Amino acid sequence: MARLTGAGLAILLAGVGVAAYLIVGGNHARPDASELPAKVLGTQAVGLVNPGPAASGADPQMLLLLAARDGLSFTSAGQQVGANWTADQMSGGTYIFIYLPNGLCLGSARGTPAALQRCSLQANQRWAPERQVTGANGVAYSQLRNLSDGRCLTAVAAAGAASSTPTTARLERCQAAPDWHQLIAFVTPS
Repeated sequence: MARLTGAGLAILLAGVGVAAYLIVGGNHARPDASELPAKVLGTQAVGLVNPGPAASGADPQMLLLLAARDGLSFTSAGQQVGANWTADQMSGGTYIFIYLPNGLCLGSARGTPAALQRCSLQANQRWAPERQVTGANGVAYSQLRNLSDGRCLTAVAAAGAASSTPTTARLERCQAAPDWHQLIAFVTPS
């Protein structure tokens, strides 16, 4: 019960923060800000998960996108997937992802991996889901393409790393037929 209350409070605070930002702050003076829709259609607390590599004959192990000391990484979710993000659906079909532990947004900058940034609602923090597929576990996955540079959120493991090793979250060229590296699902805790 305490967990549900905490998740509900986090969703409420994230929604209030985005609404206050849009009403009071915002980047209304910038011409590029006026081109992007600023209306939030819905907010949902989710875990951003990647299916992970399929072990021989076994089901893939979901990897959860979390902040780490050296940036963002996909880490083994085990049996429980927590709601560490809000997925704010914007008019126009894009999403903004806010990391609940610190209130920062998932974004990109040219030449850098995916990163947490102060929320600005600009194109580098907008994500468009594309090429939806259903995984072996029945979960609907999509590529998440960054609106600013067109690259997709990708789980990249170090060469020779074990499947249980966290993988770095990077932005790479979107694959025409995405494999597990570029598949992301919004999973709500049960």
